[in-house]
Amino acid sequence: MSINVTPAMQVKYSNNVKLRVQQTKPKLVDAISWQSDSGAEKVKVQDLVGNTEPQEATERHGDTKYNNPTYDGVWIPKTNELYYADLIDNADRLATAIDLQGSSVRSGAGTINRAKTRRILEGFYGPIISGKEGTTVTAFPSGQIIPATTGGASGALKMNTMKLRAANKLLTQGYADEEEMNGIVRYMVLTADDNDALLSEVPATSSDFKGAFGGEFVNGKIMRMLGWQFIHLELDNPMLTTIPDLATDGSGFRKTPFWIKEGVRGNWWQESRTMVDPLPQKLGSVQVFAGTTLAASRLEPEMSGIILNAKG
Repeated sequence: MSINVTPAMQVKYSNNVKLRVQQTKPKLVDAISWQSDSGAEKVKVQDLVGNTEPQEATERHGDTKYNNPTYDGVWIPKTNELYYADLIDNADRLATAIDLQGSSVRSGAGTINRAKTRRILEGFYGPIISGKEGTTVTAFPSGQIIPATTGGASGALKMNTMKLRAANKLLTQGYADEEEMNGIVRYMVLTADDNDALLSEVPATSSDFKGAFGGEFVNGKIMRMLGWQFIHLELDNPMLTTIPDLATDGSGFRKTPFWIKEGVRGNWWQESRTMVDPLPQKLGSVQVFAGTTLAASRLEPEMSGIILNAKG
């Protein structure tokens, strides 16, 4: 038996998915900069102009000396849409599924949120695509990676405060205008294992945690410390499909990402696409569909980095 799908059902499902996505928005979305450009398969997301030294006027009425800055750009290729789809063969079940707390709304919103997290991290770990036509591919620079041995005499270590300090130093030394770094939030992903390792070193109950380390602790999680704002996320989550491998180096160390907001850019080709459609070829069953198309990239290499951490 076919199910009568009304325009109101289409609107209800679309609105409910968008509302639930807003309510459960992954924190990575707010930690990077965004643009929307659906006009091409590869879009430019940043114009890069090289720094130059000031010219000095050494004589009266002398000739003007011109700088010769370099010009470049960062590009993001369009990725495939990530989506959720289900078939529903009962009118009562459809009405329940597209409700705000319904299974199709929750699954559709969850898919979109995981898609955002996945694509952002894929862009972070991936190469920077630059050049006039977007044909130059530059891998993650080794100079922006904090070694796993940082903070100890020998051997790989878990997350520790020396690694946080080293990452801070790396960003400050590499950023062109140090004055602008004041007030810019520095983000870092923190897994449960990383969080536990830091608490083992500097317990939240210690006087140094809030004092010297500027710590903020909520429900067992460190939210801020040494100038970092932490985003709690399990990089080994299999639901993120490609990320567990991308976030692990050849030696089995976790590649913990850190960046400033202006250092990573995302592009929407289509933030949300939803459908509720009867399918004649499926005996009138209704397809419920929710998808999103986006991608991301690091911009200037000096604005981000990776900390290698021992797992387990």
